[in-house]
Amino acid sequence: MEPVWFRSDLADEIIKNNDIFDQTHSIVTDIMSGRLQITNLVENMAGVLTNKEVDSRERGMRFFTKILQEIPKDFLTDMQIKFISKFYIDRLKDNHKVIPAVLEGYLYIIEMKNYSVQLSGEYFNVLFREVACQSQVRQDRYNIYLTIPKLMEKDVQYMKTLGPDFIYGVISSMDGERDPRNLLFLFNFLPKFLAQIPLGHLVEEMFEVISCYYPIDFHPSPNDPAPVTRNDLAAALCPCLCAIPEFAEHCLVLLIEKLDSSLRVAKIDSLVLLTKSCETFKAESYGPFLKALWSSLQREISHKTDDVLKLAAHESLSALVSKLSTIANTDQSFENFIKGILISMQTALAESTTVAQFVQATKVLLTAANASKESCEIITKAMIPAVLAYYEFKTSPKLQIASIEFLGDLYELAQHWGVLDQIQKQVDEIPQLCLTAASERTKEYQVVGFRTLIRAKDALKIDLVVPFVEILTYNIQHLEDDEILSVSVETVHAIARKYPELIMDFVVKGKCDLENLIQDKTALQKRLNLLSSLASIDDFTKVIIGEMLKVITSSNEEASKVIKALSSSISNSSLYSYDKVAQIESDHGLIDSVLTWLSNEIAASNESLEHGYSLVSNTICSLPADKQLNILSNHTSALIEKCSINEANFQMLECLYRSIRPNVYNKHFEEILSLALRLTLSNDKDIVRLKACYLIAHFLNKAENGQKFELMYEGLKNNLSSCNRDDLKICPRLIFLYGWITKALVMRGSDLFQFWLKKILISISNPECSQQGSDAIRIIMTDFPDCLNYRHHCRTSLLYKQRMFLTFTKMSENMSICPETKEAYILSWAYILEKTPKSVLNNDVNKIASLAIDALEYDNKDLLLVMIDILIYFVQAKTVALAQSLQTILPRIINLTTYVKSMDVRIKSLQCLYDIANSYDTRLLLPFKQDILIDLAPSLDDKKRLVRNMAVKARTRWFLVGAPGENKET
Repeated sequence: MEPVWFRSDLADEIIKNNDIFDQTHSIVTDIMSGRLQITNLVENMAGVLTNKEVDSRERGMRFFTKILQEIPKDFLTDMQIKFISKFYIDRLKDNHKVIPAVLEGYLYIIEMKNYSVQLSGEYFNVLFREVACQSQVRQDRYNIYLTIPKLMEKDVQYMKTLGPDFIYGVISSMDGERDPRNLLFLFNFLPKFLAQIPLGHLVEEMFEVISCYYPIDFHPSPNDPAPVTRNDLAAALCPCLCAIPEFAEHCLVLLIEKLDSSLRVAKIDSLVLLTKSCETFKAESYGPFLKALWSSLQREISHKTDDVLKLAAHESLSALVSKLSTIANTDQSFENFIKGILISMQTALAESTTVAQFVQATKVLLTAANASKESCEIITKAMIPAVLAYYEFKTSPKLQIASIEFLGDLYELAQHWGVLDQIQKQVDEIPQLCLTAASERTKEYQVVGFRTLIRAKDALKIDLVVPFVEILTYNIQHLEDDEILSVSVETVHAIARKYPELIMDFVVKGKCDLENLIQDKTALQKRLNLLSSLASIDDFTKVIIGEMLKVITSSNEEASKVIKALSSSISNSSLYSYDKVAQIESDHGLIDSVLTWLSNEIAASNESLEHGYSLVSNTICSLPADKQLNILSNHTSALIEKCSINEANFQMLECLYRSIRPNVYNKHFEEILSLALRLTLSNDKDIVRLKACYLIAHFLNKAENGQKFELMYEGLKNNLSSCNRDDLKICPRLIFLYGWITKALVMRGSDLFQFWLKKILISISNPECSQQGSDAIRIIMTDFPDCLNYRHHCRTSLLYKQRMFLTFTKMSENMSICPETKEAYILSWAYILEKTPKSVLNNDVNKIASLAIDALEYDNKDLLLVMIDILIYFVQAKTVALAQSLQTILPRIINLTTYVKSMDVRIKSLQCLYDIANSYDTRLLLPFKQDILIDLAPSLDDKKRLVRNMAVKARTRWFLVGAPGENKET
């Protein structure tokens, strides 16, 4: 007997038998085999599709839609799809109970390969006429919305022809939508819809239905497992409001109105909207609103405490100036707007009595100048002479110094936008003012004068070179301040790049007397620092490096100073590029000379040789692989033999191999690794053991994947497994090595690090070695300038610290912690949390907050600083877990406001108190208010001004708790 779907009694079967819904796959099989035509199926279903009972018709449509969804999208012909489309369109006129199945079915139809978009015109006409979208449930409304972008993807040109009735239907369908997920979908799809479908006379209507949601005022349900947030909706709504140029007038009126409101979130949303609008609106659209916009922007930029608001205002100003500059040559409004900013800010500068006021005004000018070439030219041309006059007019040293820094900013902007030629007359005055400042005997004036000259070095004229150099060489020879010395060397270097011949004659051969370099012992180290910096310039390299190497190879007692100067300069990648260092090594044989000196010094039992090792390491890391191999082959065998005589010689071996490239390998690797492993555990010198750990970590980190790495790793693991862990001397050294091994492996992205991390966690739970365990965690999480970094060709996984956090969290869940090990355990957490991005912590708020609260009882400055910082982050996020623990937190934080061992701890504690008062509900805080106001009194008399200021801020905020009109957003 043939199946029921071949007969007319199929309709009765659908009405009476639920099991028929489980047989749709068989029906689809018969349709695809050709045994059953879909038109015949519809005829056999007639009794249910036209049944008087609404529920029966709903079952019929649901059944047919289920069949349709199981048919492959490329199976039905265009004629069959046309027939089904007309059938579904007709069903839109049915009872509201039938509509969900119709909407769901038609959504599948339009995805079929042979569906013609021309069929959608009739669908939308009937849909918008017969179905009240906002009367449907959430999913059905979503299906209506989803149909539109899917059809636009098929043929947007046809969709444009649907005209005003279609657009009005879209407007009506979404008018009144309240579901956050549906709104998020609409806001994400509307910008594309608006950009592609002309609105005609319905611009205002469309804008009104969108703008009614602005600004977003929404709080997700606490029971929603994956809530849509207010920020999600606000970010998606913004592009809708400025999606097309036709929205300009409506949008600008709206955002100016909201900018003037007292609601912070409305202000921020309006500033973001203004910034975004500049991407689509025409520059001319802003003309009538510029005065009001500048007034609002100036007010928000000058906000005293809200940095987020100020930043948003600056971004809006930049976007607006950039947009207006596109009509700079055709419309006077741009120039008038910039001149208005100039007048306002020049007045603010003239009236400023503090550096903060001065800087606030200059930031506005810099923001506007940085927005476009045209604005940069106008502002720099006006402000450079004004600042030069301001320097003479103001007698406050701090304001004078700030004004010179501002000149440097203006110069760099003019350079960036290529307008130096247009303002040449004004720019030429900057170096003279720098010289005036540098001529002062006050450190602050000299530093700002030199730093600004470095920025504006291209404006330096030849007649000012000698006066500058006289001051600079005097500083280098006679002053001891590190900052002055550093900036003086940097300034000579900058001048030398422009006037190499003058500096060669006046400084290198003159003041520094290169040919008799070490005869004059006065300020020798400082002169060497200057010369090694200048040696990075091609005109100076051969002469200076040649003379320095003479000192090194002659075993002169001053050679260590030459080594120190060269090491410091060559490690500075902004001075010496890889190519430059490689050139010096090729031309002068720097490594050979330094290794010879190191060997002699070690033989003489000299200890302070770190600069020599660093110089070799930083030189070899700059070389290509073939040259590295040549150097290794020249020195390795001899150095290994020397290590057997004096293990201190291992440091030379280490500095050679530490910085090699990952593809460099020779026959000595296994022998060197075995030697390093032995030294990490047996050598009595801390520095030798540390260098051995360095090298093991570098070998593990850089070994090529595959057999080389696997053999190296297994050999290391087997070697260490035989160690006696009960040896009280070896155990701490093993844990120290575990830290370096873990660091090397996690940084290369290998899962093998977990094996070693587990060993470290075991040591943390052991009272006899818990401190060493926490030190190992510190090693893993700390960045070292000479080890495991990009400069030395190491693998540096970007997210390794987040990975450490997640793995440590998981592994520590079942750790057994006793009172004797608790401090080391929490300290280990502090090392990890300090280096983990704060946003990652949100998944474990309760656990981390509990650790941070417990940490407040320990007398450990490093631990306290990290954990109070974590508490501040959670407080600012208004974390519920902390609100429930205020009775525990507040007494401990109050106690730390007088922590005598660290001013930073005192300040952080006061900051935490301030944020607690600013973040949590008044009803929670009132019980503590009186005690805290009393307990804060000692901090008001603290010897440190920064502490006193923070104490006043915290006490004032707590005083306002529960006061009438208290505003937590203030």
